[in-house]
Order: sequence, then C-alpha cells, then structure tokens
Amino acid sequence: MRMHEPDRRVSIDVETPNDEVRPIPRWGLSQFTAEAGKVIRSGLPEEVWVEAVILTISRGGSGYNLDLIEPYAQNPSTSARLRGFLPTTVVEQMGEIIREAFDIEALRGSVAWVKIKPTFHPSRHLQATVLDLEPIPATDTLDQVLEEARLQLARDRVFRRQRQLQAPTDILRIGIVHPERSAGYADVLTELERLERAGIITSLSFPASFEGSGARQSLCAALALAGEVARGEGLDVLLIVRGGGHSAGLASLVFDDVARLICTFPVPVITGLGHATDHTLLDDVAWRSTDTPSKAIGLVLNLIRDRAEQVMIDYRTIRKAADSDIGRQSHLLQDLRDQILRGAGDCIQRQEHQIDSARQSVAACQSFLQTRLSESRIDLDRLMCELTGNLSDSDLTRAPLSPSGLFRITLDREGRELDRLQREIASLVKTALERADLALQGLHREIRALSVEGTLGRGFALVLDPNRRPIRHAAEISTAPLRLTLADGVVTVRCEKTTICPI
Repeated sequence: MRMHEPDRRVSIDVETPNDEVRPIPRWGLSQFTAEAGKVIRSGLPEEVWVEAVILTISRGGSGYNLDLIEPYAQNPSTSARLRGFLPTTVVEQMGEIIREAFDIEALRGSVAWVKIKPTFHPSRHLQATVLDLEPIPATDTLDQVLEEARLQLARDRVFRRQRQLQAPTDILRIGIVHPERSAGYADVLTELERLERAGIITSLSFPASFEGSGARQSLCAALALAGEVARGEGLDVLLIVRGGGHSAGLASLVFDDVARLICTFPVPVITGLGHATDHTLLDDVAWRSTDTPSKAIGLVLNLIRDRAEQVMIDYRTIRKAADSDIGRQSHLLQDLRDQILRGAGDCIQRQEHQIDSARQSVAACQSFLQTRLSESRIDLDRLMCELTGNLSDSDLTRAPLSPSGLFRITLDREGRELDRLQREIASLVKTALERADLALQGLHREIRALSVEGTLGRGFALVLDPNRRPIRHAAEISTAPLRLTLADGVVTVRCEKTTICPI
C-alpha cells in the first residue's frame, strides 16, 4: 500500500517589484488547458484515496462511469463532484479478492473510499481512473460486527490468550506485518536496520494491505505466513504497524478472522496502528498495543534493553559467587596441600631413619663378615702350621717328602675349608640383603598407607565443617552440614543429634 502525501494546492502568487506591473499572458485555449494539466499533474499525488458518495453508476465502454459527490454535504448543487472511470478488470480483481460475486450496482448511493489516479483531458478536464473501492459501513454496523467478533472470540476462549503469554526472554528474530511504502514502517525499519548492523536481531517483513477491498484477505494471508515462520524457523515477537491515516481505513481490523489469527499466534504480538484515539479489535487481543509504530519498536527496544541489563546483573552475580566459591576452594585446597606436605614430610623422615638403620645394619653385617674372614685367615694359617707339624705317618708316606708336596696337601684342605666359608658368607650376605629388602618394602607400604589416598582407601574420611576446616574432635561437630571426603568422592551430610561416646 503506498502512502500518499497530503493534498497540496498550487499557488501562483509571484512577488513583483512595486515599480513593475506583470503583463497578463495571452494563450490559446489548447495552451491554457495544457498548462492547467501540467499544474494538476505536478500538484496532485499519483494515486489518492478520496471519501465520496457514489451518486450514479452507468455502463460505459470497457467499464463503468461513476459520478462521485462530496459526502455529508448540505447543498448537493454546490458540492464537489468528480466523474471517475472504473475498468472492468478492477471489478473482476475485487471479486477475486473477496472470493464472491461482486455487484458494482449495489454500491449506488453508498459512501466509500475510492482509490483514484487523477488525470486531465483537454476536453473533459479533470477526471479520475478508479483503481479500488472500499465501502464504508455505517457506524452501527461496524460496532455490531466488532461486538459479535469479541463475543465469538470470548466463547472460543482465545480472546485473552495473547495476554497470557510470557514476555520473550531473548528477542533475536522479529516479524513485521506492515503496509508497503508506509512512512510508519520506514521509521520502524530504521531502528531494525540499526539493530541488525549491531548483530542483535534479524527482522522478517510480511507486507499486507490495510486499505482497499482486499485488505482483510491480505492481512489474513500475511498473519498466516508469519505464523508458519514462527512455528518453523521461529520468531520471538511480531509487530503489526500502520502509519497515520483516516480512521475509516481501520474497517478491516474489526473482523473475527483477522483477530483470531492474532489470538492464536504462538509468540507475543505488538500493535502500533498509528491512531491514539481509535482502539481496534487487534489492540484488544494483542499482547501489547501502542499508539504509533515508533512506540511499538520502542517497546521492543525496552524489552531488549531490560533483558540486556538483567543479563549483566546475573553475570555480575554469578561472577561474584564463582569468585567467592573459587576463593573458598583455593583456601581449602591450600590447607589440604599443607596437610599432605606435612604428613608426607613426617613420613619421609621416618622412612629415612629406617633406611639409615638398615644401612647401619648392612654395614655392621659387612664388618662382622670381614671380621669372620680375618679370623678365618688366622685359623687357616694356624691350621697350616698344625698340619705341617701333625701329619700322620701314612700321609707323610703317601705325600712326597718335598716341601711342595706337603704344601699341596695342606692347600687342598684349606681350599675346601675356604670354599665352605665362602658359601657360608654368601648365604649370610644374601639373608641380610633379603631382610633389608623386606624392611624397605615394608617401609614403602607404610608410606603409601600413611598417604591421604591410602588413608581414605582404608575406609577413613576427611570431615570438614561449613567453613572448610577439618574436624579433629567429636565436640566440634554441630548440626550444620558437613562435607565428607571419601576415596571415591565428596558428600554433604548433616548430624541430627550429637552424642559423644568414649572409644
């Protein structure tokens, strides 16, 4: 729907110097009518809606001749008149739009909004080509239709359905039902483009006619298409905007089918129909209604701004709570780390003492073995002496009497004794080393058993009070929640009644 400029009157007031008198031009009649046509064509809009009474309707050529007269005139003989031509194709299009046979003769004598294209003919002067007709129902008829629509919507329990919807949490996709070439939509589009450039929202346009014979069907089609998009790709809010204009142009907004589509729309609908004094049925059933398109987009901006402010408040609250919890957990972990380090240090010191004791035992064993070896050498020397002095006659008879033979016999005996002593020493060393190894393994097992994981794995639990401090005595337990750290996780418990029993 194209928005029209207000009527403009062409003035030919030209200031002339006081000392000059402008000559009166002399034109031919054709030149005069041509100049008049230029003035009319430049001074009037290309298309315009006029309110008029259809005085007569007559068949003429490929259409109908309509005699239009100013409505509500007290003296018809002096009222404004205009002859217009209604092509047959326009009548057929109007019948297709309303989906029923259209009797143009039934409009004789009725008041209607007539969409005309002004023309000028040199012989017939100012004329109009009729592009559309919108009959104006009587006020009592409109009120009756409006009341019946409200009652029907109330009986179907959909009249207040939009009002029951929650405000959209995040507005990212906005649908707009609007007339084409509407100044009101241009203002809305400026704000939407600014938000789109900022990457905040995405807008979808659903053009529709708000005036003319097809306004009702056009609005229903646009709302149905917007509903499909809302249920499919998704919409967060729908705007229905229309700029200023005559209040009679709102006649299409009183019917049940248009209002029902808004009542059953899946997301909130905001209207901005551009009339502060006219309250339509769509304003009654919409989620929110405003006076102008600018106020409608302003309401959307307020919703986006309020949501952004709430998000920032929630972010700061979450950040503060997270920082506080992280700080408490850091202190708790630091306390646990200090406890583990102290326990590990004590355990390592005990193990070092035990290892030093084992080393001392090994050194003592080595010293003992070295002493035994020295004593064995002394015994060997003594035995050598004894053997050389106490050999029997038979040994002397069997062994050569040379010193080398005697030494060989003695050496064999002492060699066997030395082998026996070496095996005994090796066995003693092996036994001492095995004992030391067992002692070391026991010390390692004790270290692992005394660690935090080992302690928790044996069925013990680390009990922390609400301030994350470890509880060492039963008297410190209260009814406040406690945290038990077990081998496989952390649980929170509450002591209903505290009873201290001696162990």
